Amino acid sequence: MHNLTENKAVQMLKKVPGNIYTLIAITLVFWICCKPGTFMTGSNLINIVRQCSFLAIVSIGSLLAIITGGIDLSVGGTMCFSGVVAAVLASKGQPMVVVVLAAVLAGTLIGALNGIIIARNNVAPFIITLATWNVADSLALVTAGGATVTVEDPNFRFLGGSDIGFLPVCVIVALMIYVLFYIITQRTKTGTYIYAIGGNENAAHLTGINVAKIKFLVYTFSGFTAALAGVMLASRLGSANPGQGDGYEFYGIASAVVAGASMAGGNGTVWHTLIGALVITILRSGLNIAGIPNSWQMVVLGVVIVGVVFIDVMSRRKK
Repeated sequence: MHNLTENKAVQMLKKVPGNIYTLIAITLVFWICCKPGTFMTGSNLINIVRQCSFLAIVSIGSLLAIITGGIDLSVGGTMCFSGVVAAVLASKGQPMVVVVLAAVLAGTLIGALNGIIIARNNVAPFIITLATWNVADSLALVTAGGATVTVEDPNFRFLGGSDIGFLPVCVIVALMIYVLFYIITQRTKTGTYIYAIGGNENAAHLTGINVAKIKFLVYTFSGFTAALAGVMLASRLGSANPGQGDGYEFYGIASAVVAGASMAGGNGTVWHTLIGALVITILRSGLNIAGIPNSWQMVVLGVVIVGVVFIDVMSRRKK
């Protein structure tokens, strides 16, 4: 009876996603290494989940592109552009509904442009999204006039800087977006087709799946999530500048990869990606508190991604 209970416990532990253990391990490391009263505090934990909400939303778009065997490098530029559009409109006294809708639409159109070019011409997503990242970043620079756009309207801070009870509004929005994309990926034909394309695009095409349409939707979704995250980040800061979203394309990919999404396509889940975003956010927060320079933080994150990809490649070879 005792052995049976032990076997059940072992089986349960094996079912727990590996990134959960990574999350726990990283949290414990920084809890032990950082000065008492700096890392495991209520204010820092709230700050972590707040910061995670922006990355988590961006990571959904990165995940969807990776599942199809592609990649979206334009999300950082899209965040910059959408955030600047929101700040400029808000600074001119436009209603918040108009501000949010216009800014999110602007970023979604960039994603749609990616989708049209990639789907119709079968061009490598790496090249196209790198180009549109540059376009979006340049548009942000022009729209902002090369300077930081500050918004005085306190209503602008609601999405990114306000709380409902003990939960930040941005965290609630992020959870709603995750529920939406969980339904899309796990409960709809569109989700099934996204995974099928990543598993074997030729086979998906032969079974009658409209591959071009699904790729268009994937990159449009990615533009939407990046735009929403950009607006929320600008709201959090009360301002926007052309470089505000830089680096998020890297962190979004890192979140998806750490969560178990394979760069070869075909697998990865929304909720695991949320855990991956938490891992990256806690890692960045802990490194900041520990006083590690930003350049070395990127080195650490790069090593983590290389390690995860290496493990994924080795496991595939064994299979």
